Amino acid sequence: MLNLSKLMKAQKKLDDRIVKEKGLEGKCLLDKKILALQVELGELANEWRGFKFWSEDQSPNITYCHACNGYGYFDSTYQEACDYCHATGIQENPLLEEYVDCLHFILSIGNDIGIKLKGELPSSLVNYTVLDSFSNIFYYVARFSELKTSLLYKNFLITFVHLGKRLGFTWDEIEQAYYAKNKINHKRQEQGY
Repeated sequence: MLNLSKLMKAQKKLDDRIVKEKGLEGKCLLDKKILALQVELGELANEWRGFKFWSEDQSPNITYCHACNGYGYFDSTYQEACDYCHATGIQENPLLEEYVDCLHFILSIGNDIGIKLKGELPSSLVNYTVLDSFSNIFYYVARFSELKTSLLYKNFLITFVHLGKRLGFTWDEIEQAYYAKNKINHKRQEQGY
């Protein structure tokens, strides 16, 4: 199961660094984070492409590993794993990258409003389609923007986590991608991003 409390701690460390290095102490950034989340959700939907009824290409764009040709392994016995793609067969997955960008802002917002996650989120998938999930998340985030209640936060957090499963991501993939992007975000701070 995805350890969101652990990820929230990592996000707080990044957020604290940004606030300190950008001289934002004492400033309320919640509304800007909510808008940033809405923008990232739009980018995630755009990478999903499933709503683009006018397009022949409604599948997410994935670049398969050039070293192993997308197999993840170099032999048919699955013993020689591809180091380049860490045996995933995927070199680049913009859909997962956008999902993780959203997750960064969701965790940051949770930290700002004092959410403490204990235990696991409900794990049974609601019978939503990906499109339904996007619509519900946009609704909950818009309502949260007005009311800023922990119940609305938890609703969009749970719906977002379930969206990740509907998009086909495993908890391990999400967590690995989160930490990889978190590392990039720290590096960006070092480089004056």
